Amino acid sequence: MDMQRDIFAEMPFGQIALAKLQPSNPNFRLYSAGWLETGGPPETWDEMAVTGAEFREAKSGPNKGKLSVMVPNTKRTVHVHRSEMAAAEKAAHRQHANRIG
Repeated sequence: MDMQRDIFAEMPFGQIALAKLQPSNPNFRLYSAGWLETGGPPETWDEMAVTGAEFREAKSGPNKGKLSVMVPNTKRTVHVHRSEMAAAEKAAHRQHANRIG
């Protein structure tokens, strides 16, 4: 797998997670995200765990030259609350409306 593009960083929860993590390495990528189940139905789940790490290019093999090898001891996880995502989406809608109108 090539981690060149940070897909999760394009999503609201990913942007919030990166703001909390403040990674200093340009090869830090988010690679896992999931709701923390509370025992109730999915509508009651309020927090996501978002995990990222630094990656380096593979030096050999089929992924040679691709950003695909996780650097040991760089894994970091943060929790993102549903209210943080709602606030971020609301702010994004306001910015979009201001650009249009």
